[in-house]
Amino acid sequence: MGYVQPGGSVYDAVKSKDDRSMPYSEEETEILAFLRSEQASYYRGDFDAFADHWHHGPEVRRIVSGPQSGTRIHIGWEDLEAKFKEGYRQYPQDYDALKILRWDNVQIQSCGEMAWITYDQTPTEYHPKLHAAPFAHETKIIQKFDGKWKIVCLIVVAPALSNEDVPQIAMDQTGKVVGVNALARKLLTAHQGLTISGNRPRAVIRAYDAGLQKAIDQGIQHLLTNLPRGFLNEQNSAVPLGEDSLGMPMLCWIHNEQERLILSFDDRHKLRGLIEAGAGTFGLSTSQVKLAELISLGHDLASAADELGVSVNTVRTQLRRMFEKTQTHNQAGLISRLLNTQAPA
Repeated sequence: MGYVQPGGSVYDAVKSKDDRSMPYSEEETEILAFLRSEQASYYRGDFDAFADHWHHGPEVRRIVSGPQSGTRIHIGWEDLEAKFKEGYRQYPQDYDALKILRWDNVQIQSCGEMAWITYDQTPTEYHPKLHAAPFAHETKIIQKFDGKWKIVCLIVVAPALSNEDVPQIAMDQTGKVVGVNALARKLLTAHQGLTISGNRPRAVIRAYDAGLQKAIDQGIQHLLTNLPRGFLNEQNSAVPLGEDSLGMPMLCWIHNEQERLILSFDDRHKLRGLIEAGAGTFGLSTSQVKLAELISLGHDLASAADELGVSVNTVRTQLRRMFEKTQTHNQAGLISRLLNTQAPA
């Protein structure tokens, strides 16, 4: 397999052929140099140089898929060019790609005037505005036009660890509701924080609706660029909906999926992630994190004790210690503190 050291030359890469380590051929070296040139111009922010590496025809395709970004497909250079330019406008960048992006498992196949290349890409440095997922499988298809290589298709896949079955509301690029899954439909009938009014999600508590609408509008802005959410190392932040009748915080999340916005709520997976981040700040133990998660999901102390397999007295002791660590005095304050505190970088 090919491997390119960070900051090293692509000409040093070797790959496996029939179990024998062999250097790249002259054509493969030319292809790698072309791809690195395209990558360098993109991350340097030189749009004209970057665009010169692409074929400017209607057959061009770009497909991006990931756990936070969803799946996005752009067809034709005209559509893709507009997305690239808007991405540069919103998130300008100037990085040395050879120094901060590593390619592993490089594979090149060529036949006549066409070739396809696959590799795994990993950033070796953290930059909040870098247009790259923390890890991705990339495939590029290139074709020769008048003797020069041009990209005709790019596929980027950022794999997810798991997929949670959660209540979701789908919206189009104007924020209009276009779909509600069965679980969301069931929960919305009596939900204290979220409803649908005028074909748009609304916060039941009016004071929180402006924040929800702002989050939806920000999601729409993401759809106007070539940069799906998650490619800028952004946190999938929670949108507050107020507190329920028991004083527990209510939250929802918004992300992109197949050129739509998806609003998810009562999402145990995301909730646990936020609690774990806050818990790291206050030094909570693993058992205390589990207790905080159960409380945030509406469990009383008795049911939380049953779920954890301990006595109610043990749960009370743990809760008291959590109050001390977070400097809070009740369960609602504890959960709110954890959800609104980021773990140290």
